[in-house]
Amino acid sequence: MFRIGIDIGGTKINIGILDFDSKKLVDFRKIAVKAVNSITESIKGTVLELCSANGISISDITACGIGIPGTVSGDGKKIIKAPNISILTDTLAEDLEKELSVPVILVQDSRAAAYGEYIASGEKYKTLVCVTLGTGIGTGIVMNGKIFSGSLGAAGELGHLPVKENGRPCGCGKRGCLEKYCAGGGLDITAAEILGEGKNAHDLFNAAKSENSDAVRAINEAILMLGGGLVSIINLLSPDCILFSGGLSAQEDLYLNPLIEYIKAHCYTAGEMPELRKAELAEFSPLYGAAFVPKEIKGAPPMLRLTKAPMLSASIMCADILNLGNSLEEIKRSGIEYLHCDIMDNHFVPNLMMPMEFLNKIRPATNMPCDFHLMTEKPETVIEKLDVKAGDIISIHYESTPHVQRVITLIKEKGAMAAVAINPATPISVLEEIITELDMVLIMSVNPGFAGQKIVPTSFEKIRKMKKYLSQRGLDNVLIEVDGNCSFENVPKMYEAGADIFVVGTSSVFKTGLTIEEGVRKLRETLI
Repeated sequence: MFRIGIDIGGTKINIGILDFDSKKLVDFRKIAVKAVNSITESIKGTVLELCSANGISISDITACGIGIPGTVSGDGKKIIKAPNISILTDTLAEDLEKELSVPVILVQDSRAAAYGEYIASGEKYKTLVCVTLGTGIGTGIVMNGKIFSGSLGAAGELGHLPVKENGRPCGCGKRGCLEKYCAGGGLDITAAEILGEGKNAHDLFNAAKSENSDAVRAINEAILMLGGGLVSIINLLSPDCILFSGGLSAQEDLYLNPLIEYIKAHCYTAGEMPELRKAELAEFSPLYGAAFVPKEIKGAPPMLRLTKAPMLSASIMCADILNLGNSLEEIKRSGIEYLHCDIMDNHFVPNLMMPMEFLNKIRPATNMPCDFHLMTEKPETVIEKLDVKAGDIISIHYESTPHVQRVITLIKEKGAMAAVAINPATPISVLEEIITELDMVLIMSVNPGFAGQKIVPTSFEKIRKMKKYLSQRGLDNVLIEVDGNCSFENVPKMYEAGADIFVVGTSSVFKTGLTIEEGVRKLRETLI
């Protein structure tokens, strides 16, 4: 599978095609903004050119993310404010979706940059802040594998921190904002004031290199202002990493390195200093992040909803445990999206399966996300011991704990998608008080505990009711997964009823006489 990443700037548009599995940039093109008449047509033409040049079909593209220097709606579909880019249209996402037949999501470029750097780092940071020092100051924050937007959607506006009362007018409508003194645009103004009309930030740094005392003083003042803002971020968020990108980050001797030293000398820490360094992806970070960010946008459908085909979750308990390494490789090669990991305690269900220690040891053997299904009493004690990564799903049974809300919160704190499973005899109505907190509902089409059972006949109607229940509440972004006899015959009916993801086992993908790849291919053919 592939993703399209797009970064729209003031002078150029970067467009790239990225491999979803390897997280690598396959190829890219640049378009000069001044050469664009229709942004939709220009992007479409470039995407098709990239696909053709790399032997990729447009049907292999599962999503497109676009980073823009402005504010977008919570669902990532509308541009709310982008005053500096005249070629943008309010219906860009909608228009491009129609032209490419690919789901399109918009995201603020600084947030895309932060998420891109997070992915490139191997997703190793718990809290990452990426500060883009360009014409303005953009700040993206990634917490627990997700972009942090804040309750009001405006988190990360470091550039608009007020630093001078009745200071320079800013494009946001206020005066005295940080970026009007410390970013490229602000230093352009400073240069003109000190060196004369027509001078810019580049001239200011050259003057400082020539030991112009006024230029040196002006740059040092900007460092103190910006350093104070970044120290505040560290003191408030205690991130484990702050990255710097953008044109000003190239001024290492005069700007970036002194800025880092100021931060180290003034921030409050509890013994450990956050990692402070330049970003790795440079100009490609917004493009890179935009390609992978669709699942992270507040209110947007999760990644699975963005793909054009139903998703499969392979039940590990049905795999060849004695040759599990080979099975994991074949599962990934076949295009299955999730590893379904059943955990049973012989109390909530009459079976024992998949201890946490075993599942945790599987993690280093594959980079596939896990779909943990907890059929246990006191699921919170199990969750605490699981090796959970961003993109994983954790499902608990509604009936398994009196503290469902508390466990949902724990799942989200671990960085996973939260799901609740309901048994065949459990009514949908039990979800009423928690449904808005969920990313997915798991419908059991058999009674939990054993593989190879016959489907409960009312399951298809229950899926339809669940789909209607979600739609009536405006919760179409909540996924429906089905577990139990997801056979070649039943999956098409489940999909037609409204299910999104299917737990596949001995009745299809792991069916005797078929390889995993043959089973997946046969199953997908039933859905065409």
